[in-house]
Amino acid sequence: MSIQLDEIPESAQIAWLRLRDGLRAILGDDLVAMWAHGGMTAGGPPRSADLDTYVILARRPDPLAVERIEAAHDAITRQHGVEWDAWYVLADDARGPEPPRHAFREERRDTSWALHRAHWLAGRYVPLHGSAPSDLVPPPTRAELATDLGRELEHLERHVVEGDTNPYEATYAILNGSRILHAVETGDVVLSKREAGAWALEHLPARWQPAIEAALRAYDAAATPDDVRLLAGEMAGFVAMVRDRLPHPTPRPAGALPRWSGGDDEEAIRPANAP
Repeated sequence: MSIQLDEIPESAQIAWLRLRDGLRAILGDDLVAMWAHGGMTAGGPPRSADLDTYVILARRPDPLAVERIEAAHDAITRQHGVEWDAWYVLADDARGPEPPRHAFREERRDTSWALHRAHWLAGRYVPLHGSAPSDLVPPPTRAELATDLGRELEHLERHVVEGDTNPYEATYAILNGSRILHAVETGDVVLSKREAGAWALEHLPARWQPAIEAALRAYDAAATPDDVRLLAGEMAGFVAMVRDRLPHPTPRPAGALPRWSGGDDEEAIRPANAP
């Protein structure tokens, strides 16, 4: 059972429907499926997340179609003030287990492919057009999920190494770090960031409770100045704690950098933009 469109904020409904109608006009029968997912579909406040969108295409669009697609995104952003995290993938690539490349930005690949499939197949998506995920994508294996979780942790470590402790990244690190630990300890990867925070408050040591509570307030756009300072100060320690609590932690040599989430020089999707 999927999430219904009328269960999400009206501003997101309007933006997604406008994009869907625009893509229908541009792509016609080449538009195989379109799903909304991510934080906006998980009960977040209207401005808590980008509009995470997955679009499945029958074939690669030509340059003119790509130009029109990008213009459609830009027009909706200007009119409705939303931010997009939209992915376009060929149907043939979506049917396989390998992280698919973006249909018209081939330097990018979805390094959270297994986690996305797990969320969609558990009903954590809003159907906007065409086929359901169960008709297209294969169920993820445990090994694939473990690989994606490792990439997510390295993405968090990347921001720590780069000194990126702004409130958004610190909130993301603490709530997504909580989600990684929940997945490791329970075997269940289908959890929203807010649900992960609630789980962490119950199961992690009390030493981390203030940071988790601050992250939950920040996620709901209600952070205080004290919360912002606390998140910045606790981000690195929390991420290190997540690494240490993994079943087989791999200490990083002094001075060594984490692999970037995409690997090598490739630009990859931000890991875990699941709800």
